[in-house]
Amino acid sequence: MAKSTNRSAATKRANTKTSKADKEDKPKRAPSAYNLFVQAHMKEWKEAHPGAPIKEAMAEIAAMWREAPENPNRGKEPKPRKPKAAAGAPKASRKKKQTPPPSSDAENTGDVSDD
Repeated sequence: MAKSTNRSAATKRANTKTSKADKEDKPKRAPSAYNLFVQAHMKEWKEAHPGAPIKEAMAEIAAMWREAPENPNRGKEPKPRKPKAAAGAPKASRKKKQTPPPSSDAENTGDVSDD
């Protein structure tokens, strides 16, 4: 007998959003040293380079951060990055299901042989 599952209750719980009261009670996380550094230098950079894209600003500020005295990792070697998987290569966690090879039985193939 097939098992009947009730998914409506699980869906309702998943779709409910947290209320504003829940968010107000939660204290904000303190900004990191990098966040404070960016806030301090972004306004100055924007004034010096009006109309420049933010991407450019972040690249220059990040370069300044590498040698800033506020940086706790200054002077250390950056951590090595993991190599990205090739676009065409399948992921290791997902394995394609293999179908069994077709049977060689004459009954399954529809071939009729007269012996």
